[in-house]
Amino acid sequence: MKSIVIIGYVMSSFFVNAQLPIVVASGGQYNVDWSKEKKKIELNEDLVPFLYGSGCTESPNKASASSTLAPQGASNYKAENLFDWDPQTAWVEGESDFGIGQSFQVDLPYGGSNIGIFNGYQKSYDSWKNNSRVKKFKVYGDGIPLCLLVLQDLMGYQSFDIPNDNEYNMYTFEIIEVYPGIKWKDVAISEICNIGCCFNINTSIQANGNQLISENFKKGTSISTVDIETHKLSDHEILNCAEMKHSKLICLSTQNHSIEITPYHPLYIKNYGFTSLLKLKKEQNIESYEKLAQNLSVLVWSQTENRLIFEKIVRVELLLGEFKTFSILNIDQAKTYIMNGFVSTTY
Repeated sequence: MKSIVIIGYVMSSFFVNAQLPIVVASGGQYNVDWSKEKKKIELNEDLVPFLYGSGCTESPNKASASSTLAPQGASNYKAENLFDWDPQTAWVEGESDFGIGQSFQVDLPYGGSNIGIFNGYQKSYDSWKNNSRVKKFKVYGDGIPLCLLVLQDLMGYQSFDIPNDNEYNMYTFEIIEVYPGIKWKDVAISEICNIGCCFNINTSIQANGNQLISENFKKGTSISTVDIETHKLSDHEILNCAEMKHSKLICLSTQNHSIEITPYHPLYIKNYGFTSLLKLKKEQNIESYEKLAQNLSVLVWSQTENRLIFEKIVRVELLLGEFKTFSILNIDQAKTYIMNGFVSTTY
């Protein structure tokens, strides 16, 4: 009788999982030396990796796990390592086998949009390959099965979106398949976060009276900033910027302007100030961007009038794929700049 119950459970699990959408994460790198990456930050290189506190990411506020590997010497493997901005630490499950069925839970600030994850124990390349990595997760939102997530067997960060996400309070990632480590069965995840506040790398930024493509920008590039109160333009240098990849953007259009941005990139919305469409959608509990934007106007720079004006949003379209994006993290003595005519800000 016991064997019949087990077989029935396995068959039932297979049937349920077979009905879930499959999401395949993109990105990752074969070998990343995070010690060298940290030194780049100290040397103030042009591009700042997003995970080291840039304004482009939001990490969970809390995490828990079904099991955790006991500390070894000075190293611990607690769930909080998932959002400590350091890929050289990790959550490691605590079961004696490959951790199948073990899970961690996090409250993702932006829900299932543009999630970045660091697969394996990325303390070093040796640590990464010696320990096991996740091949497939079953993802839940507030206990509801949402999808099967397939990760690449790579270091660095990978990105993905949870389909039809209703922005749940808590997301659970349950291990259902692994890439075995060379030495140890322990399965690890180094970091998870929402990656945001970016725009398509082909976006034009106003600079010195011209429109320049952001792909060519770097630290020290001078761009035009704008004072919202006086409408006065002035030139200031970029202090930090970053390039990333995203799998979801929104295309926002007014009668005269259009831009492709991440759902949580800040724009100046009439009656709300600097905010994102995703934040407004969540706060107002509105089901779609199209419905949200019906009565919204956004601040833009009018070239013909040489001043700031509000234009009504006429269309918002969700874009799915793999997009190269750019973000301006800091500007010398300024925050507000103009991209494709839209007014935006750094954090």
